[in-house]
Amino acid sequence: MIRLMIADDHAMLRDGLRDKFSGEENIEVVGEAGTGEELLKKLSTISPSVIVLDLKLPDTNGVTLIPQIKNSLPECKVVVLTMYDHTRYATHAMESGADAFVVKGAPFEELLKAVRAVSENETYVSSSMASRMAKLLRGRKKKGSLECLSEREFQVMILLGSGMSVKEIAYQLNLSEKSITTYRARVMEKLELSSKADLIRFVLEQGLIE
Repeated sequence: MIRLMIADDHAMLRDGLRDKFSGEENIEVVGEAGTGEELLKKLSTISPSVIVLDLKLPDTNGVTLIPQIKNSLPECKVVVLTMYDHTRYATHAMESGADAFVVKGAPFEELLKAVRAVSENETYVSSSMASRMAKLLRGRKKKGSLECLSEREFQVMILLGSGMSVKEIAYQLNLSEKSITTYRARVMEKLELSSKADLIRFVLEQGLIE
């Protein structure tokens, strides 16, 4: 039996997914969460085997949340469900420990296929995204492009782009403010940006945040 938990800040979407999954054989929806904090608090008592996780939660970025889930429940599988149809997001999510990546707007059957695949210890990425990810990984890491950023630099960039301060990011990532400042400097240099306003504009133009 797949013990499924749904983490998304939209109650209507959670309701819809719960209804659909509840009608599937060998799947039991054991819990829901609307924030990262709520999700982490419920993990120990609910112990899901699979989590469907939205990358955009009100209090955290899903990419930074995945390692925390894995630390709490190493055997738990994470299926990322996101509106961000961007190869770099997919790559970083998988590098952070996600087991599957599905874009919102895909048919429910694709999400169901991903949930069943990870429950069998397989990984799942939609075919269109997989081919784009392969092309990205084969490409050269040119300065001024997202591909030149490390996983941590990408995380810091997203949080800076969402308007968080160095202090807030340091707290969320459990790092020192000095480390975040260093990562910020690397991001600015690699992306050839000169100000935080430039960084926010870049992140928005790339479709990485709303």
